[in-house]
Amino acid sequence: MKKYLINYKTLVVLCSILVISSCSDEFIDVVPKDSYDAATYYDSDEKVASSTNILYGKAWFELTVKPYFALTDMASGNLVNTSSEFNQFNTLLFQTSDENLLGAWSSCFGVVANANTLILALPNINNPNVSETAINNSLGEAHLMRALAYFNLVRFFGPVPIVENAADFAANPQINTNLVSDVYKFIENDLIFAKDNLKVKVRGGSYQDNARVSSGSAKALLAKVYLYQKKYAEARALAEEVINSGEFKLFGTDVPATNYGDLFLPKYNNNEESIIAFQWMPGIYFYGNSLNTQFASNRNLTEASYAGVVGPSQDLINNAFEPGDLRRKETFMKPGDNYPKLSASANYDGTGAITLGYTMPDLDQDGQTNFAQGSGAAMKKYVCGRSNADITGVYNALANGFTKQNTYVMRYAELLLIHAEAILGSQSGSTSNGAALASYNKVRVRAGLAPKTVITFEDIFKERRAELAAENDYWFDLGRLDFAVAKAKLEAQDRGTKIAPTKISSLPITTLIYPYPANELLQNPKLREPAVPYVFK
Repeated sequence: MKKYLINYKTLVVLCSILVISSCSDEFIDVVPKDSYDAATYYDSDEKVASSTNILYGKAWFELTVKPYFALTDMASGNLVNTSSEFNQFNTLLFQTSDENLLGAWSSCFGVVANANTLILALPNINNPNVSETAINNSLGEAHLMRALAYFNLVRFFGPVPIVENAADFAANPQINTNLVSDVYKFIENDLIFAKDNLKVKVRGGSYQDNARVSSGSAKALLAKVYLYQKKYAEARALAEEVINSGEFKLFGTDVPATNYGDLFLPKYNNNEESIIAFQWMPGIYFYGNSLNTQFASNRNLTEASYAGVVGPSQDLINNAFEPGDLRRKETFMKPGDNYPKLSASANYDGTGAITLGYTMPDLDQDGQTNFAQGSGAAMKKYVCGRSNADITGVYNALANGFTKQNTYVMRYAELLLIHAEAILGSQSGSTSNGAALASYNKVRVRAGLAPKTVITFEDIFKERRAELAAENDYWFDLGRLDFAVAKAKLEAQDRGTKIAPTKISSLPITTLIYPYPANELLQNPKLREPAVPYVFK
């Protein structure tokens, strides 16, 4: 964490900040590289609003470029990669030296540092042209993003240091971790502040206005945080508050002329279902979404020099979706699947005429049926295809095909499933409660499946996997289970390729918490010591 010990009297985070907009490809330099004092720099509500832009994209880039899907969907058995770079996430033999562990740690603590800067600096603004509402809203955004960073950290690593002002540790950056229960309390406090200070919205068809988080976003994330702690009554109350507010809608059900697949095309960034999403710009490193390139099976669907970093696992292909589930085709492709909204080149290497409409061929570029990472299929979710002004916008081909496709952190469909689980109130038993069924079946019916009259935790757990596959949640869901149950699920998975099935006969780990990165252990040996209570201010 030493690299994040910065001077909180000034706002160094405001350099070359992204203007978050679903329709804009602009950048602005809010301030030059010299840092500014908050009390003098902020002379308008617009400048205050722009202060949080980095928390919506660039600060998360190091996490989202690879570590996010490696530590979540790959480790949990949804995605596969057969290379040495990701092998430990197939075998679950984790190495502390792995760069993905360090990337997750560094990115999340970087978000914490940026959020702390704002939280400490914005209250110092004293300008008659700046409204208290604008300051409080930006503070709410910073608290929400700090909570999200710690929510990731505690689920990845367990006990972690709580840092509100890194200047306190400048002389001695070696600090203890704090109890998991205190990290969750810290997260809750941040989200309570956020929900009480962020603006109240109703999300409509003007997607540009939906990019920033709202009070409803904070409530929804807090409901999820409560659910993880099995605080079912609190989770239910907040979920119902958000549902009854009418702020969010389910794509395809509540929004005419749309469907589940449209959620993952840039044209629909910041749609009515989006609760929290990272915002990206096309074709600019550190500011773009790389998943079109990482997930597409071949270069004919990308604007880059490579493709197919991951493929769907055999377990995802064979066990995650019921027959007739419309989400299957929008999660991964099988030969013969047609996608009328994807543009692709004629040839596998990205050359040839580009046309609208793509059908996955029967044979891959080697004349085999193996496709992405030997899976025999290919990812579709987050694959938006070649440049198409109406759907993807324009890429910068010199920057390896980074797109402006949002990365979802939370969608309304998940909140509905949280609501159903909170009413069930345990990881056993069943419920026929009308409100639980309404929320659960709304998600299920959109997927083309028959509604149920009684649901169990396992029903909800399976529905979450099908709905949120490749959205960085399944590892965390497994982590919510009793370890023996999670162990059995992981050991039952085929984690190999189409022609080489592979199972883990005996799980080599005893927890779904990752080890601390070796570099951090070297810099802060206190990470090895027992966690201590946090002294709340």
